[in-house]
Parts: sequence; structure tokens; C-alpha cells
Amino acid sequence: MAEWAQQAHVLADHAPPGALGAVTSLHFDSLSELLWVGSASGQVTSHTNALPSLTRCTSYAAHGTPRQPHDVRAIMSIDKSILSLSESSVRATQRSGLGRWTIDVAEHARGLQLQSMCGSPLSSSSDIFVGGATASALNGQLTDTDVVLTINTNSGSVVRQAPSEAVLTHLRKSGRYLCTGTAQGTVQLRDPRSLAIEHKLTAHHGGLIDIQAEGHLIYSIGWTLRQGRRMAEPFIKAFDLRTMQPLVPIPMTAPGGPAFLAVHPKKSSILAVATPQSQFQVMDTQYAGLSQFYSLTSNAYITSMAFSSSAEALAFGESDGTVRLWTSGSSAGAVRFNSYPTAPPPMADPAPPPPVVEWRNDTPLSSIGLPHYKEALLSCADYDTLWSDASPLFTMPMPLDKGVLEQAVDVQGMHFAPLPRHLRGTRNQLAAADQVLARFDRTGKLKPGAAMRLRSGRGTRRVRVPFRSEQDEGAAAPEADDAWSKTGHGMPAYYAQMTIQYSKFGVEDFDFAFYNKTAYSGLETNIGAAYANSLLQALHYARPFRAFAKRHILFACTADDCLLCEAGFLFRMLEDAQGTNCQASNLLRVLARSPQATTLGLLDHGALDVPYAHLVQRLHHYLLDQASQRALRTGALLSLPPAQLVLCANPCAWSMMVHSQCGACGHTASRQQLSHAVDLLYPSGPTRWQHDLPALLSLSICREVLAKMTCRQCQTAFAPHNTWRTLLSTDALPAMLCMNAGVLGAEQLAYWVPRGTGRGFVPPRLAMQVDRGHVRSAGLWDDKTPPHAAVYLLRAMVVQVQGAYDAPHLCTYVRGPGADPDEWVLFNDFLVRPVEEAEVLHFGASWKIPAVLVWERVDSAAQAHAAQLQDMAQSLQPDTTLLTRDWNLAAHRHAEHVRHRVLTEDELPAPGTLVAIDAEFVSLANEELEVFSDGTRSLLQPSHLALARVSVLRGEGPAEGEPFIDDHIHTTEPVVDYLTQYSGIQRTYTLLTTAGDLAPATTQVTLVPHKIAYKKLRLLVDRGLSHHQYVPRLTPDLYVPPSQVIDTVQLYHSPAHPRKLSLRFLSWFLLKQDIQKGLTIGDGKQHEGHDSIEDADAALQLYRRYLVFERDHRLEDMLEDLYEIGPRVHWRPPDKS
Repeated sequence: MAEWAQQAHVLADHAPPGALGAVTSLHFDSLSELLWVGSASGQVTSHTNALPSLTRCTSYAAHGTPRQPHDVRAIMSIDKSILSLSESSVRATQRSGLGRWTIDVAEHARGLQLQSMCGSPLSSSSDIFVGGATASALNGQLTDTDVVLTINTNSGSVVRQAPSEAVLTHLRKSGRYLCTGTAQGTVQLRDPRSLAIEHKLTAHHGGLIDIQAEGHLIYSIGWTLRQGRRMAEPFIKAFDLRTMQPLVPIPMTAPGGPAFLAVHPKKSSILAVATPQSQFQVMDTQYAGLSQFYSLTSNAYITSMAFSSSAEALAFGESDGTVRLWTSGSSAGAVRFNSYPTAPPPMADPAPPPPVVEWRNDTPLSSIGLPHYKEALLSCADYDTLWSDASPLFTMPMPLDKGVLEQAVDVQGMHFAPLPRHLRGTRNQLAAADQVLARFDRTGKLKPGAAMRLRSGRGTRRVRVPFRSEQDEGAAAPEADDAWSKTGHGMPAYYAQMTIQYSKFGVEDFDFAFYNKTAYSGLETNIGAAYANSLLQALHYARPFRAFAKRHILFACTADDCLLCEAGFLFRMLEDAQGTNCQASNLLRVLARSPQATTLGLLDHGALDVPYAHLVQRLHHYLLDQASQRALRTGALLSLPPAQLVLCANPCAWSMMVHSQCGACGHTASRQQLSHAVDLLYPSGPTRWQHDLPALLSLSICREVLAKMTCRQCQTAFAPHNTWRTLLSTDALPAMLCMNAGVLGAEQLAYWVPRGTGRGFVPPRLAMQVDRGHVRSAGLWDDKTPPHAAVYLLRAMVVQVQGAYDAPHLCTYVRGPGADPDEWVLFNDFLVRPVEEAEVLHFGASWKIPAVLVWERVDSAAQAHAAQLQDMAQSLQPDTTLLTRDWNLAAHRHAEHVRHRVLTEDELPAPGTLVAIDAEFVSLANEELEVFSDGTRSLLQPSHLALARVSVLRGEGPAEGEPFIDDHIHTTEPVVDYLTQYSGIQRTYTLLTTAGDLAPATTQVTLVPHKIAYKKLRLLVDRGLSHHQYVPRLTPDLYVPPSQVIDTVQLYHSPAHPRKLSLRFLSWFLLKQDIQKGLTIGDGKQHEGHDSIEDADAALQLYRRYLVFERDHRLEDMLEDLYEIGPRVHWRPPDKS
């Protein structure tokens, strides 16, 4: 046998590598020196025999559309045409690229998916045969449309059809039979005239991979079954059609098993067999010892193979869209594809030369005629018409990072470089090229220097946000949906990005009630990483996870970076708020401090070009993983008994076994894995459009992955390993199914678009069952529940929405947060409104992209398990040692600064217990103002205040007025302003740093972590006590029911006067005390600023005085005196001088 060598390696088409997909079919033209190539995108291209370039001759789109491409599965050449086959059509095209006819197989056999075609064995026939199978046949149920079709190539019509009697995968012609290979591993021998089956040959029990027929011989490669799994059989089986008996199997020694088979056109005993792993073997069945092994220097997989009729060329198609040509012997300049002279390939007609124009200096320009036009010329088009994401003129490519170029290494013309640290986490993110959106910041404000200015209101530059600053305007707003008009792309206006507009009072007079008329609380957006609001809302309304987080906060977890604790606190607040707007600032503050979150790129930093659908899916994985780790770690630290450890189990956790089998030695390794979220995988094969969401879910859970790695058993380098996952049982399925949609582009989004079946892609319920380790899923569209199955109800869904001129952002749909299980509510940050289920499950427009789906298990077994967990959680009690233990982080606390005495067990508050509370704050960020040329100012962002000190005094009993909490809060964020004149918090300057009362190393006061202070306040609120003194939001994540708040400022407010009186003025007039002038402690020094203990004690005394006034019916007279003396002293205590 001759030696083979590679002579050419070219792209199948002019498109970039991979743009048209893998090369799915190859064919050497029998009537011209052309090699025809078919791709997964439906493109057919021809190449000449010129080496090494293989010059392209013809290229045309044969099958499918750019949105729904159909791969070319087979190519044939006849006298006048080139025939190509896809799953749904057969097309005849001239060699110049002009189409002759196309047959849509659905018109003759509905649902039939074509797999293969071949010519007729009869020499005088102009017929071809095509065949395949329907979706029902793939599931084991043959229908009337599972047929073999005969097509006349002259007329382009179907002239005959016959039942296939099996799932057909291959069609080949032999000397006198039509050979049809089936998925069951048999070969049918049919009469080419009647298509009747005359003989059946059993070849492979696991199914066929490929068959070839030459003369009276049939060769086949296929699958075998080992331990219930299919593996490529390392043999080539041969059958003699004269005796209908099998011959001796031919062993194949190349690793990986056979994938493609080709027969030498001149000597049928010589075979070429290729493996997917870029290797092939040329063997002679008569001389088994003369086999030749070759390897393609490629990282891609072989996807097709073909022999030329001259036996001098062997072509390989690869998964990266390239073609490799190997030849036998030395070929200089060109190789012969056919052993006989053929007609030259058709070439394009030469373009006519341009007319000659005589041009001199005195030639008038008007002498060159121009065509008459009735429409505007292209030169009149505006910028928006010319501009696009793909325009190289208006959207220049981003330059490579310098860190990548400095470490790049040139290897055979390809440059490789390690990913720099600052780019980690951004591997699959593309920078937005929309220059219009780049003019705005994250809050919707125009950036400085932006060319375009949009005005809304009194000079305020905004994108589009409805604003109501007065309660009467909010009450007068229309209730109908007409109040929300359509925006670009047909998106309703209530999906637009919500932005808070601030007045001089900050956020206090913003009318959140205009955007939320329900009993469900929204979340504010004026904090960093607010995109997480959508995911937090979805997890909150998922009952198993909410119960899991609320159980965790009852344990003595003191970790200041515990995201599960912060989620539990947030969920408690959302439950108590009953429609009042809330903030997730504490949780997002912990998230921003996490080094892992920074490494994973989970912080958006207010940018507009962030793909939030991808970002929230990464955050989804991170939050669920952190919740499991923290809960299990807390249970281990507290040494919980085994009976209570189930309370620390994440309801989203999947326990599965991961198996990996080496393709070289067959060794299988297994390990247990815990997973929390399922990433949907979208198949790219010919049957991809037949998959619904349950089918994709089953494929994604028990997905099989083929990869090359070193085997630990046989030490084979780059051995193919098949990895798959199995589950334990149906009862072991989790209480929640968290799913990441994984929509990366238009191809994946097309799965979610309705296809006219009457049902959407997302079912309201899912039924899942584990059978022998594999998951079987089905969508439920009615109330019928299959027995012995786990039933999941779609509870919440996070989607990315983006209007025509808006930045992308996230919204959340939640099912039945109230008593009605069929109710759906939309959460667009602080905008909350009911929506219809049809609107939730419909994905017909490009402005809405699915991101995260949360399913809740609702079958009887899950409900029984939830009830058992609820009964066990009844034994958990809040940790009261928070109030009876003196917590302190200060390294040098001075005894004179300890002014509180913690509670004893007998003093623990009960419902209705009276306390006085006051707090002080520091500023973490200054307010941002926009000053216009006319002198008016607009508040862009108010100052960010953080709790710095909280004091709680006993309000009853013999120790009334004595503090039991006087904590300064340890703040890890940089403080820009201590507000000492108001807060009394001191700042200390050293040679190296700036510290003070909030730093453990320098403070002399009681310092506690923020989480401990919060848990103390949370415990006081849960025990039902009432407190005095108006403190604007003790902490953003703590909601105190109005029934437990007695605001001293409100007690002494007269409805006849709009002004509210300050605590200092009330204390001077009613208590004869001059407070808020500083404090003198045991060191004898006068400390600047307010004292929260002094203010809380004054509030308590004012409340006692109020009760006396009300008892003596003197309250109205006292209020008149207050509002009479106030203007005289300018509403503040006069100087003693």
C-alpha cells in the first residue's frame, strides 16, 4: 500500500473559523475535479484540486436559515446537478450554484427527519433514495410517515415510497440491492424497484455507526453494549451478499473506536477507518499485518471522511469547519480526483470592463452621467442608520489588554498567554458596543460631556423615570394599565429600569407607594450591586429556602461575613414590611467585602455594559454554595446532634454520583458530588429543535461529557474519557430546583420562542422521576399528577429586560406570594404589580431573556418533609445571650467609657416592655450634586450613612433610664465623614493611619461587630417591645412594625402646624435640660457631638411627661405654648448669655 501524507488544510468557506459550524459531509465530484463540502449551517462549498490552496469554486446556502440552520447530511453528484440532503429537504443545484429544485419532505411524510441518501443500483435509473425516521420512531413507535422515498432527479418529484419498518440511519447501494442501515444494528437489503425488504443482516447489537457497500461486500462499524452502556466496537464486520453470511471480523487497533469508514474505490479489500480523535488507519483485509496508522495534527474532532474515485485523495472534515486533504504518493501542484478526464469546473463570468472616460483638466463633472433616483441616496442616511454593533467603522475593535500582550508566547503562528488576574471572571463577557447607552451611568444620568442631553422636569437630566413627590399626585395616578405605555420593541413601560429621584430631603419624600400598591415589599436600588435584588426576591418567595435561612439565624452564628444570616434577616424584614419598601444593603455590603465575589466578577460597579443575565447566574451559584457551606460549618461548630443536622441542609442541594470511564482501558471511577443549581445545556445536533424544557433539564442533569485527559489507571496521555452523572432515587430529589437558563445568544433564545404548538416552552409544573440513576422529566399543563413522581411548581423566574434605549436590568416574576396560588407578581426593584401568567411564560420578543428559574417541590412527600422540618424548628429559640453577655472587640476599652450594664436573665424583655433607643451615624460616601448653569442644583445621590452607635435604655422598673446596650459598631468600610458634631464619634490621627472610636486597635469604648448589634436589635423587635425616640432607620435591613414604635417627635406635633419640633427644643422647654451640647465623661474632657444615651433618656422623660399631660387633659394647651414660644427663640434653646 502507498504511503499517505497531508497536502492541504483549508477552511471550508470564507467565514471565520467555527462560524459555519462543523463540516458534516464530504463528496468528490465524479464528473469534475471538485471536492464538495457541507457544513452544519447548511452551506455547500466546492474546492478545486489545486494544491495546497484547494481554491474555492462555488459556495451557496443550501438548507435552513441563519436563525434555524439545517446541517448538510449528504452530498451526491449526478450529470447535471449536485444533490444535497438535510433533515427536512432535498435540493438539486447546478455546479455554478443556481438551484434547480427543492423537495420539502414534510409535504410527503410529515415529521420525517432525513438521515441519508444514495443512488440507485440500476445503471439506467435516474432515481435516488432517501430515508430517516420520525420523532415517534426514535421513541420506539413507528408511524405511517416512517418511509423510504424514491425521488426522480429529472423531475424533482417523489415517485415512490415504502414503509421503513425501523429507524433508518444509512442508505447505500451495492451491486443489486439497496442497503438500508437501522438504529437497531441491522442492515436491510431492499429491491430497488419495489423497495421491498428481501434480506436482513444482523451487524451490531448496539446500533450502526457507518456502513459501506462495494460490489458484493458490505462493511459496517457500530456499537456494542457493555454493562448497559454503548461503546464503539473495535471491529469492522463484513458480509458477503452472494451467500448472505458474515465474514471474519476485522480488528481495528486505533484507540477510541471507529467513527467513519471508507472503501478503496479500486480495491474493495482496502479500507480507511477514522476515529473521532483525529486518527485514521488504512488496512488491507487480505493482509492484516500491513495496516498503516496516521494522526492528524489537530485539536478538533473528525466529523466526516471521503475517498476520491481515483483513490489518490482522502478528505477529512473537522469540527472547527476546516478540511484536510491527504494524498498517496507525491503530488505537485494538483491531485487527480478522478481517474478519467473530466470537464473543467464552472467559473464565474468575467466582469465587463468599466467604460473608458476621457478626462482632462477642462472636462466638466456633469459630463459623467448619474442614474435618476426617486429615493434618498445612501449618503443621506443618518448616523443611527449606518451604525451597528458589527460596523468596523463606527464600532472599533477593543484593543488587547497590555497584560496579555506582555506574556504572549508565539507557538507555530498562534499566540498564547495566561489570563491576567484583573481579567478573571470576565471570560465570557463581551463589552457592549452601544455608544448611546455608554452616555448614561448606572442610575440613568447622563455622564459629564455627553453629547446628547435629555431633559425631564426642572432641568433634571434623566433617561425616563416616572416620579411622584407628592402624595396627592400618587393618589390621583390612574390605576389602569394605560398609565404604563409601550416602550421600544413593544416592551411595557413598567419593565423599564427604576431609578429613584431625590429631593433635598434625599429618599424620604420619594413616593414609593405610586409604584407598589400590593402587600409585597420591593427593594430599593440606590446601593451597589442592586442587580441582586431580583435573585433575592426569587429566593425569598421560595418557601423551602426562606425557611432554611430563617432557621439559620436562630443558631448562634457570629460570622460577620455569613451571607445566609443576612439573607435570613432580609427575608424576615420582607415578611414584616407588608408592602413597605426595603433595602438589602447589609447583604450586599457583605457580598462586596467578599474576595471570592470580587474574583468571580459579581460586582457590577455601576457599569452599563454588564450582561446581567449571565452575572446573576454566577451570583446564583455563589449564594447557594455559600449558604450550604456556612450552614454545615455552623452545625459542626455548635456540635448539633444528628437529628438537628437536617435543619442545616440546603433545600437546593443535589446529591449525585459522577462517573468517569477511560476510553483506552475502560476503567471507571466514581465520586459523590453536591450541586445546587442546574445549568441548562442546549444540544447542537440535528434534533435540537425537538427538545422542550423538561428534555433539556434531563440532558443537563445527567449530562455526558467527552474529554481528553491522562488516565490515572493506565497512564495513557490524552485518553478519551466519558463522564456522566447519576442520581440516587426520586425521594432524594431536592425540595427546590434552581435552574440557570444559560441563554448566551440568539440560538439558545430561539428554544424559548413558541413554535405554534399552543404551549410555551416553560410548563407551569414539572414531573421528575429517577429511573436507574437517570432523570426523566415531563411538563405538566393540567392538574393531573403522575404517581411516584416528584412534582415541581414554577415559583419564581428572573429575566433580563432591555428597552430600545435603556440599559439592561433584571426583573423577577413570583407565583402566589399570597393566598392565591395562581397569582403572578412582577418585582422590578421597588415597582411591584400583578401580571398574567401568559405574560410571564411568553418569550416571543427579544427584550426579555430568561436567566434563573426557581421551582418548588409540591408533591405529598415534599410537603410531609417540610412539615417535619417545621416541627423540628419549633425547638429552636433565639440566642438570648446576645443581651446578657458583654460583647466587645476593643483592645483597650477604658472602664470610664463603659456606661451600660447588660441585662440579667430576670430582666429579659417581654412583649410590651418599654425601652428608649437612640442611634448615631457616620457617612461612608458624600452626597453627589449636579449644579446647572442657572444656579439650580439637583441631588444625584444622597450621602450613605452607616450605623455607628446604638444605645438602649431600660424604660421600666427600678433601673429605669439605665442603659443595657451602648455599642459602637465596627465599620470595615472607609469612613469619609465621622459627623462628630452630630454623632459624637471621635476620629484619631496617627502617623500611619486614621482611626478612632470605630477601630478595635485605638478605641476606648465598647465596640461590637455590625452583625452582633443587628442581632441584638432584631431580638428586641422579635420579643415585641416598644421603643421611643425617632431614629430614621436604625439599620436599613431592620423593619420595626409601627405598632411597636412610639415617636417622641410625633407625640408633640400639632396637626395645625406643619413644623415638627426637635428633641433638643422639647427637652429645653419641657424638661429644662439643654442637651446635645457635648458630653463630659470621667476623664473631665468635654467631648463634641450628641450623646445617644442622653438623647434616649430625654425621649423617655418626654414620653412620661406626655402621659401626664394627656391624663390631666393639658396636652392641647401645652402644644399651643410650644408653637408660640418656638418662633421667638428660632426653635432652639437660647444661649444662657
